[in-house]
Amino acid sequence: MFERFTTPARTAVVSARDRARALDHRTITTAHVLLALVEGEAGGTLREHGVTADAVRAQLTELTGADPGAAHDDAAVLAALGIDMARIREAVEANFGPGALDRPLTPRDGGRRGLLGRLRLLRGGGGADRSALPRDEVAAMRLPGGSSTGHLPFSPAAKKALELSLREAMRLGDGWIGPEHLTLGLIRSEDGAAAVVLDRLGVDLGAIRHEVEQQRRRPA
Repeated sequence: MFERFTTPARTAVVSARDRARALDHRTITTAHVLLALVEGEAGGTLREHGVTADAVRAQLTELTGADPGAAHDDAAVLAALGIDMARIREAVEANFGPGALDRPLTPRDGGRRGLLGRLRLLRGGGGADRSALPRDEVAAMRLPGGSSTGHLPFSPAAKKALELSLREAMRLGDGWIGPEHLTLGLIRSEDGAAAVVLDRLGVDLGAIRHEVEQQRRRPA
């Protein structure tokens, strides 16, 4: 599939790897592809809708940011009571999935912070929020120690977005994949971190899709 990518699209995908590495992330996610697109010449439509590089980076900081002080305080209290934090994490992840204690909290979570707040949130079932959906991508970005020189894999959601970009190209009758198709693929990939970023920015995805398609159909 990669051989169908135009030079700008190929550059965006390669740049996504560089963005992930610069942010010390272990996996290339849809958010890194989005960031690479808006930083490139072909990201004009996204930028016109407020999806700027600064806005995306700010959202990534919020999504991957932690409250280490609160977590440390809770851990200290539990340790003083003789409670093994490693066993708690193992039990929680067995029931709620990997990274359950690390997912980013949102305003709908009622402001609960720290380990005890997260446990209460999980026990109560929480409140479903789109910001918490792609736990795999957000959790991957939260993991420190990304390789500065080695291979960085694409997340499943990022791979899906690339596949969707191919489907978008085929739907439009194109034999190549350009940045516009990548944009449409990201919009369709609702289980990726890019979708969360766009949602948090209040972006009208339908409007972006319409503009991208109109530009594609406009005679050269």
